[in-house]
Amino acid sequence: MDMMIMKMECDGYVGGSSALYWRKDQMRELSFYRQNRRGKPLKISREKYLREDLHCGSMACQTCPLNSRARVNLDKNPPIYSTLYKDKHYILPDSGFLLRQLDVTEELSNVILLQIVMEEVFKTNSTKYKRLRDGYKNRNWSYFLNEHHKETYIDRNPGETSQERNRRAFMTTYRYLTQHFATFGIKIVILSDDPSFAFTNSLTKEEHLVLATAESYVSTLTSQFQDLEDKVCRIPFNEDESISKFVGDFSYPSHVPTKDLQEGIRTGKFLQGAYRCWSFYEGSVRIDIDDGKESREILLQGIENINRATDGDIVGIEILEEEAWSIPSGMVVVGEEEETLLSSDVVVESEEAEEEILLAVEKRKAAGSELKKATGRVVGIIRRKWLPVTGVLRKSQNESSSFHFFWPDNRKIPRIKIQTRNIKRFEGQKILVQIDHWPSSSRYPIGHSLKVLGTAGTVETETAAILHEHGIPHGPFSVAVESCLPSLPYEIPAEEYEKRTDFRQTVVVSVDPPGCTDIDDALHSVLLPDGNFEVGVHIADVSHYVQPETALDREAANRGTSVYLADRRIDMIPPLLSSNLCSLHPDTEKLVFSVIWNLSPDGKILSTKFYKGIIRSQAGLTYDEAQARLNSTANDPITASLRRLSGLAQMLKKERFARGALMLSSAEVREDGDSDMNSEEAHSLVEEFMLLANCSVAAFTLESFREFSLLRRHPIPPPSNFEPLLLAAKAHGINLVVDKGSKALNDSIEEQEEEIKGILRVMTTRCMSQALYCCSGTSSPLEYHHFGLAVDLYTHFTSPIRRYADLMVHRLLGMAIGVAEADLRILVAKQMHSICENINLRHRMAQYASRASNNWHKSRILLNKEEDEIGWIMCIRRNALQIFVPKFGMEGFVFFPKGAAFSLDEKEGTVEFGKIKVHPLDKVTVRISLQENRDKVSLRLLHPTIPGLNDEQSIQDKDTHGGG
Repeated sequence: MDMMIMKMECDGYVGGSSALYWRKDQMRELSFYRQNRRGKPLKISREKYLREDLHCGSMACQTCPLNSRARVNLDKNPPIYSTLYKDKHYILPDSGFLLRQLDVTEELSNVILLQIVMEEVFKTNSTKYKRLRDGYKNRNWSYFLNEHHKETYIDRNPGETSQERNRRAFMTTYRYLTQHFATFGIKIVILSDDPSFAFTNSLTKEEHLVLATAESYVSTLTSQFQDLEDKVCRIPFNEDESISKFVGDFSYPSHVPTKDLQEGIRTGKFLQGAYRCWSFYEGSVRIDIDDGKESREILLQGIENINRATDGDIVGIEILEEEAWSIPSGMVVVGEEEETLLSSDVVVESEEAEEEILLAVEKRKAAGSELKKATGRVVGIIRRKWLPVTGVLRKSQNESSSFHFFWPDNRKIPRIKIQTRNIKRFEGQKILVQIDHWPSSSRYPIGHSLKVLGTAGTVETETAAILHEHGIPHGPFSVAVESCLPSLPYEIPAEEYEKRTDFRQTVVVSVDPPGCTDIDDALHSVLLPDGNFEVGVHIADVSHYVQPETALDREAANRGTSVYLADRRIDMIPPLLSSNLCSLHPDTEKLVFSVIWNLSPDGKILSTKFYKGIIRSQAGLTYDEAQARLNSTANDPITASLRRLSGLAQMLKKERFARGALMLSSAEVREDGDSDMNSEEAHSLVEEFMLLANCSVAAFTLESFREFSLLRRHPIPPPSNFEPLLLAAKAHGINLVVDKGSKALNDSIEEQEEEIKGILRVMTTRCMSQALYCCSGTSSPLEYHHFGLAVDLYTHFTSPIRRYADLMVHRLLGMAIGVAEADLRILVAKQMHSICENINLRHRMAQYASRASNNWHKSRILLNKEEDEIGWIMCIRRNALQIFVPKFGMEGFVFFPKGAAFSLDEKEGTVEFGKIKVHPLDKVTVRISLQENRDKVSLRLLHPTIPGLNDEQSIQDKDTHGGG
């Protein structure tokens, strides 16, 4: 009998591929057709090999062949937790159940995931597929390869759709597993929320199908699963049922069917873009033009035009007729969740709030001070961005209702209806909620709770909420990741000493903030006999410990960056590396990647070289300790080295600002109130050489790898970004130059008085575009420039312990100088672009989380206190003064009382209250406070004295936005 040898890799088996023998009758040839580029049908054939040695996954089974690759996770005697399904059983979910009820599934044990089901989940939602894949690895679940099993594979019948064939494949596998497990006294319970499941699967009269929905199954579980009921997604299975279940006195326009929406976008009838929410009643959609090189903002106003879009959704919109175009209201709305506009001292119902916004729009139109903007309406949702959100659940006033309202912390998310029969367990708790559905008949979306984070207002709960809210991976590192780490005690391998440049006798020193344990960088300087200087920047060689395509590397890539909160750090890599083996602690031999320059006495670069090296740092100083040495008369080797470095750094800094580098400010303040000005020279010393190292590495890696270098670019801000800054400056007679490059802008700020200069820097920082990581092969060379630093090429090389971007740059540099093997994964522009996109997102979310954490901790200082502080008016809105308080780095609003008499000049950006005229950049005095049981600070205007603005009516809870 003819035999053939084939190799096959199965996801469900450990140990990779293995050589197996196949009979001809165990092969299937699959054929399907696709259109080629000319539009003609192209036949594609694939061979599928069926096996007899695939294990069912149950520990009870003695008949399936057991080999080293098999994952046998299902319990031999599965526990019985159901009061209705009292037989021992395994759970078999269909794809619809997994997509709807993944949060429930993750709480269940002895789940069988079919290959055909996982493939359907992957096609529909890759994020949920990844959660399932990871869950399978870490739980007593089984992954059954029904598409490769001889007993469960079926061919597709003529005229049969792929969906119909998959349903038959599911039932064929169910029948096989039911018969197989019956031998061991174990049944199969199918979980499906599809009410037509039994009908569409054509069951015979003899078949006794054990079928349950999420609600029916969870409701029968024992008391230890009582909290699981709140995780059930209770939305009806189809739109018609949903509309009838959530029918009310409100109705949104129906969304266009997907097929019609796609055709409309193709023909230009509809446009596609990302929705950016300003409030529940107002937002805009950014439409990319010419492959993203240009963009256009389309205004959306009113909840019917927004039509159930939420912040970040990709939507299809239709432009309204020009006579229906509008302008932004200019109103500050605290958040739809409070059903109020803060121009009033009473709660305003949502309909009234929307009317007030539209009334403000009409007033602005009548004033004729602003051109109308293109306005549209949402006709369909292309892709939802419904991430878990944190907040509190408030009990319904209707005692008989099981629906209650969830108030999200994120003010851009609308209230969410949650169904629960156990509202008491949520009282005073902060919870995590997932939106499930938003039917056209419901004013608000429907969701379910995922997790109780803890008592609202406590440090641990609020920190957990911040991490969840910003999607920060913060769980413990997995066993797979930990297995990639070296064991302790660790010794540097002998061959590393032979391959690396030895800097152990060089006077190397690190300078960092106090308490820093993840020390990335160290420096040295040497006066050469010819009067020039050798300067070295030594960076922790994380790439030695984090090898490509390992579990450790994948985890670091996913996290993207370490996250620094007010009271803790969330590491990108395990502490054994970040705080121990990689960290450049003094008096310990460490592996480094070094940049060595030969500099002239006036700071000019004469030569640059790169080495993998070994150092033994002679001191780990804080900035204050380094500054004390610089201020002293001592001349020991460490202090002498620091002085040389400082002298050269001052020259580099002077040259940098002469090129046009901006001096910006994020307005962040330290919780202890200390200033870095006392150690400015020490800070500058480190900063200048880190910038120089990053620039040197950027130029070298780009020269070596033109198509897939990783760069850090900072786009030139569009002129419109500077309009608020120019308006504020004009009100005080300040002439800022924003259209002649970064140097002219910086010089015009530096000419101002010291007190206002800092505020101008804060406002200038807010005008900047965001700096981004990019792949050189997918970006134009014209986009490489870094506007803020005024350099043509820049990257991140100096912090690989805390940034994955730097780790990638280390690998590129290692390949460029021939000391590292080629990593084929990053030598592809498309792959590098994908890596850049992820680390851009992670970096942005880390910044937001850090800011939120610092703001929350700073607000605690004000608990039950009132402090009178200097503030600056940053902007005048239609219903509020936007005020920044430098001492706390906080910003809030003082609202105009409803009915107050004032005159707003939008062209000048000023407002008059009787004889008092208020301008942007005016210096004011405010009372800042935080009351018990409130999580946001309040601002009250004390000076100047303006009737109505100095009393309690103007005080409202506000978000505490950090500067920048």
